[in-house]
Amino acid sequence: MRFSITTLGCKVNAYESRYYARKLEELGFEEADQDVDVCIINTCTVTNTAAAKSRQMIHRARKHNPRARIVVVGCYAQTAEEEEKQKLQADLIIGARHKNELAARVQEMLQDDRSRDLTSHEEGAGFESMPIARFEGRHRAFLKIQDGCNQFCSYCAIPFARGRERSISMPEALTLVQELEAAGHREIVLTGIHTGRWQGENGEDLAALLREMLQVTRDVTFRISSIEITEVTDDLIRLLATEPRMMPHLHIPVQSGSDAVLERMNRPYTVAEFEERLEAIRAAVPDISVSTDVICGFVRETDEEFEEMMATLRRMRFSFLHVFPYSERKGTKASRMGPAVNGTIQKERAARLLALSRELRMQDMARFDEETVLVEQEENGVYTGYTRQYHPVKIHSDHPLEGRITGKLQLSQDGYIMEV
Repeated sequence: MRFSITTLGCKVNAYESRYYARKLEELGFEEADQDVDVCIINTCTVTNTAAAKSRQMIHRARKHNPRARIVVVGCYAQTAEEEEKQKLQADLIIGARHKNELAARVQEMLQDDRSRDLTSHEEGAGFESMPIARFEGRHRAFLKIQDGCNQFCSYCAIPFARGRERSISMPEALTLVQELEAAGHREIVLTGIHTGRWQGENGEDLAALLREMLQVTRDVTFRISSIEITEVTDDLIRLLATEPRMMPHLHIPVQSGSDAVLERMNRPYTVAEFEERLEAIRAAVPDISVSTDVICGFVRETDEEFEEMMATLRRMRFSFLHVFPYSERKGTKASRMGPAVNGTIQKERAARLLALSRELRMQDMARFDEETVLVEQEENGVYTGYTRQYHPVKIHSDHPLEGRITGKLQLSQDGYIMEV
């Protein structure tokens, strides 16, 4: 049997899609681009646009594969109204729960020829482990350690789609990082919807988990995919400052540089609080780079608020920005707060933020003239990878390279160039 997977949305969705593929392959399925028996669409619902695109991908899959079974999984599947789900004409629907059963449920669906809707709004279920034993290339591996969110930012539907926070157990997490290192992986990225909110059964926090992971591994390095400023504890900062296997890069979403906008977003900090913590991180870890997410054109964002954000982001010296023009999501508090910013104005603001991101990236990269790179890919004698601070590098070499390479860096417009 042949299957395809279409993935929309965040990195956690990408991780989960990889898990689905691995489990189906273990059952004898083959991944393919066409002439498939099962089409899986891993959906997103973070905005109305994302939900619409999820529906579009579902209808497209059915049109291009009229005899295939359609499987809809993920955030849009969880939040869609009953009438919406019926229009999808899906053979299997899985929401926030039962994701780790997807492969078995697909096999079951094919055997008894019945459609199923496994979306559930029940709370209280534990973390569904979805370990991936091996990643292509053996360089960077990912480990999902957390799911769900309790924060309820005014613009975000994820708490409704993913449910409340839940975490992998520490013993299982420790076993999995040992297995990933034994499989040859050089770096492990801890990921989740709200990664910094990982909590152990005895109240341990993320820093405690990382300390244990460092104890049970020998050479593998660790990254955190994303973390909120309120979750960067003193203990985590000390770990970053003293442990060479903790990569000196954090991605900390700020979302806006205006206190008024942050309040409308229901973010749990002010600009001053964010900046104070950011400076504490940099004082303890001088070679760290900090990147961020920012939303432009949020509800009622004025020209003055946007200019305030531009000045704040420049002052905070992020290493780069992920820029997201605000897009309304039906049912969130923000969708009832007033008119959206004009689309043309949104695009102009996004373009200015992207230009600022390029400027900030170059400023941050100029701080380093020698670094260590984890080699990831090769094409025509050019190797690519990322520095410890997560800046892109191209390495020209006439002999094979693998693993970690340390060398002198030359700054270019699209990253570093390293000669070895």
